[in-house]
Amino acid sequence: MEKRRNPLIGVIGGVGPYAGLDFVRGIFNNTRALTDQEHLNTLLVSCPGIIPDRTKYLLDEEPVNPSGGLFESAKILYAAGARHAVVVCNTAHSDRIFMPFCGMVQEAMPDMVIVNMLRSCADFVKKKHPEIKTLGLLATRGTYKSRVYGEYFKSAEGFSIMEPELPGQERISEAIYSLDFGIKAHSDPVQAKACNILLYEGFRLLDRGAQGLILGCTELPLAVDPTDFSAPVFNPGILAARKLIRMAAPSSLTEE
Repeated sequence: MEKRRNPLIGVIGGVGPYAGLDFVRGIFNNTRALTDQEHLNTLLVSCPGIIPDRTKYLLDEEPVNPSGGLFESAKILYAAGARHAVVVCNTAHSDRIFMPFCGMVQEAMPDMVIVNMLRSCADFVKKKHPEIKTLGLLATRGTYKSRVYGEYFKSAEGFSIMEPELPGQERISEAIYSLDFGIKAHSDPVQAKACNILLYEGFRLLDRGAQGLILGCTELPLAVDPTDFSAPVFNPGILAARKLIRMAAPSSLTEE
């Protein structure tokens, strides 16, 4: 009997490294598998040295577009045989980065499908939670500046994305980037100060009227426990992982 050949799915990580690792865990946790062999073949490419900081680029503090480094990572996946992949970074989905990246992939590797993390999140919320009209967004300053989440949700009638006030955005940025206690500098374990900032800002958004929260930075699931909130908390990484499995090997996807 011929053995089942699972497809190879690709993960463009390194943005940041622990976020990519966490995303792969999400793939494993959402795969129907009772043995090693039933898991999907998964390749994580984590090459942070060739991908400039996305937020710094969007804030015009970095001259080099990260799209080039993302494309080099995609080429590694393609050469290995992956035909479905995802970029594990919310901020990288801003048009200034994601559109050039997708253009390069389409030109060089037209049969490679890039799963859009933000579109997966928007589609899920609109389909499964039509009652939600206001979502609070916890994210990087680059994501706030690009307004990219608003673009993906704009077709939802009466829907709005609520952002923290500017001091709150700065505190979230510190929780992510601070060299003393930020998630990028201290990923395992995450520092309590970073967790507490995110918890506080999440509650602030809910107090202002948000009906749910989006963890709009792939570092945030390392620090935020969704069960701390009474409202729904959406992790775009998990939703993208599920879409990646659904596209590459639908019979391997666990039930919601």
